[in-house]
Amino acid sequence: MKKVFVLALSLLALTVVRAQKWSELSQEEKIMKAKEFRADNQAYLKNTMGMTQTQLDDIDNVNICFLSTLDRIDRYGKDDATKEKYAKAVSEARWGQLDAIMGADKHKKYAEYLKGKIEKAKAANKG
Repeated sequence: MKKVFVLALSLLALTVVRAQKWSELSQEEKIMKAKEFRADNQAYLKNTMGMTQTQLDDIDNVNICFLSTLDRIDRYGKDDATKEKYAKAVSEARWGQLDAIMGADKHKKYAEYLKGKIEKAKAANKG
């Protein structure tokens, strides 16, 4: 079931921390990193992509629901194969919701932005 939580962490782009690995951070440090990441992304969505506050709120709600659903899947799923099947379905539903909120083209652009941000953090950690 580690894949589900890796996916969740990747969605928050809390993958790599320069000084420490994610698993070595305290809960407070993880929360602070999540807040920093969210603030950066909200600024990007608002300033670069022109999202309204209502859209930002809806994106937050989709993400909160997604993460809580993954938690329930992990808690109640009988085996990894079942958990992965449900996680994939929930991920596809989330993708559709975000397409509806921001439009498919902007959502794709945002996904590319996040991927680049994650790759940059990984490269900085290796260096």
